[in-house]
Amino acid sequence: MPFYRKPREFTPLLIAAEKKAVKNGVHHAIFTSRFDRYVGDWKNDLKEGKGCFLTIGGKLCEGDWYKGFRHGFGTLSNRLPNGTFRLEYVGGWVRGKFEGVGWRYYDNGDVYFGFFKKGHKHGYGKMWYRDGTYYVGYWNESKKEGLGMFVQVDGNRYEGNWAKDVKNGLGRFYHMHTGQLQEGCWKENICIKSKMTDIIIRQFCDHPTEYPIPPQELKCARRILELSSLWFNQKLGDIDKKLKYCIDQMY
Repeated sequence: MPFYRKPREFTPLLIAAEKKAVKNGVHHAIFTSRFDRYVGDWKNDLKEGKGCFLTIGGKLCEGDWYKGFRHGFGTLSNRLPNGTFRLEYVGGWVRGKFEGVGWRYYDNGDVYFGFFKKGHKHGYGKMWYRDGTYYVGYWNESKKEGLGMFVQVDGNRYEGNWAKDVKNGLGRFYHMHTGQLQEGCWKENICIKSKMTDIIIRQFCDHPTEYPIPPQELKCARRILELSSLWFNQKLGDIDKKLKYCIDQMY
């Protein structure tokens, strides 16, 4: 019919306003209901790309974002009373948690450099403690686990196996002040069986023993160890050489 006219297609105002409200691209500042502030990229109403997020409590997160989470490379800092920021973490993130290689600076002065997984120290890493001690080796959920070396303040050091953050398994303890090497088996941080020998530099140590330890050998030492259930159940552990080389090159 000549007077018929096709109705104009239109989008309801409510839907149009909702589409316009979806954040995409770079925004100068977006505030949450608790007055946290985000400056950076958005995609489909989620933080995605490069951005900077400052919480009302003074935590500053800078770096990569993906689907609303810190994801990729980024830093975490804390605001001090004088207005400056102290770095807490720099490294990789996965869905809002530390993961990959990164540096972690603790409030008590400890520093860790190594691998993380789901926010925990996990894999090969190095830890510098505030009291002057040092650990390098493997971690499992922020606890020493596997092969590792721990250096005490006095210079003495332990090299060997760890489990649940304590010495456990086969290991060596170097008494650097007396010039002696203790090789044996540890259980829950206590040495339960060991052999003491002199190290080559014994005479150059601070307090060397007056007389060297005479060599002692068992006639059937290997056979005795094979029959010992304690030694038989110990695991020597392996070192991931590629992982170790990676972390050593980055430090």
